[in-house]
Amino acid sequence: MLRFILFLFLTFCFSKAEVFFDYTYKFTLSKDEKASVKIKEIDYPDEIYYFDFSWTLFDQTNIIVHSRYKRYPRQFVMSLRRNLNWVDQTLVPDYKNPHIDRARLILEFSDFKKNEAIFTIYIEDRDKRLEVEFLDPRKATLNQN
Repeated sequence: MLRFILFLFLTFCFSKAEVFFDYTYKFTLSKDEKASVKIKEIDYPDEIYYFDFSWTLFDQTNIIVHSRYKRYPRQFVMSLRRNLNWVDQTLVPDYKNPHIDRARLILEFSDFKKNEAIFTIYIEDRDKRLEVEFLDPRKATLNQN
């Protein structure tokens, strides 16, 4: 019986769920510089949405970020402290199982150096319902990852 319990324990420990992101991109932005992510649903090719974001104020650990997706503006106070450095945006909801099957974007505040904020975007799209392009204001060409 002890071997069986040990086997179950080891099985659960080594089969932990890891999150794999379909798209990742790192933006470096100065104050009020806007970056965008172009998002197109494969099922609806005529509809193109943009996730726009910029930052306005930084005070050693906290930063104020403005974002806009589907014409809905949001404002976040993010921090370099643990677990306060990211926000979540649902891109395409799934009404059958909303917390598992949705396509979502995670905006992470990674670092602040030389009056520039470094943000990392992670996009999780398990069902492959999106086409994504990252529109970096510092690069002339569009990058797709």
